[in-house]
Amino acid sequence: MKLFRGKEDLIQGTDLIKPSIYTPFGTIELSLALSSECYLPTHCAQLKHGGSLYQYYYDSFDYELLLCNLDHNLSLPQEVDECWGAVFRLKPNAYNQISTCSFSALWKEGYSWEDYGDDTGENLEAVEYENEQYRLHIGTQEKPLIMRKRIQGDMIPKSLALNSDFEKYSFVLHSDQGIEVSMTEMDCFLIDILLSGACRKYLKKQDDVQEL
Repeated sequence: MKLFRGKEDLIQGTDLIKPSIYTPFGTIELSLALSSECYLPTHCAQLKHGGSLYQYYYDSFDYELLLCNLDHNLSLPQEVDECWGAVFRLKPNAYNQISTCSFSALWKEGYSWEDYGDDTGENLEAVEYENEQYRLHIGTQEKPLIMRKRIQGDMIPKSLALNSDFEKYSFVLHSDQGIEVSMTEMDCFLIDILLSGACRKYLKKQDDVQEL
């Protein structure tokens, strides 16, 4: 690992397809796009204690995506079946600048959810999808948290989307297709984006279960 400080043992793999999360509604694909061009991983490894590390090592940048299952401890009567987290880290290499990039979690064709809506709350910008059996949330850090990290110089560029509505209103786009964080004008420093404290969580809907 180049961009994460951990010393986790890696089990090298050969699966270089687009990183994905499999849910009761279908597949969510995690993507990186730079200057409107999508990139696939050059290396993939399994973490010894669970999770996957996707490595994208190119001439102009290094990028790593850590995808793992998260422990979830919610008070009753809430019931969570499974919870995932994804952390994106991107660093332009020396003498390179990235004009635009986006990190996204988007639904692959064939999904089966029936309704969706905004589920933004404290410290979170999220979208909710549901059907008769499940409720699923995809989210990321809300604007004030990202702004605070930007002001502190904590792995966030000075401008997230220059001269755009993102900069004025929101850094995150969410829709029926999924969720996306867009940025611009990145020089040689590390970018760290957390795609939700729980990238994936789905709840069984019951009459006696309190909604989040």
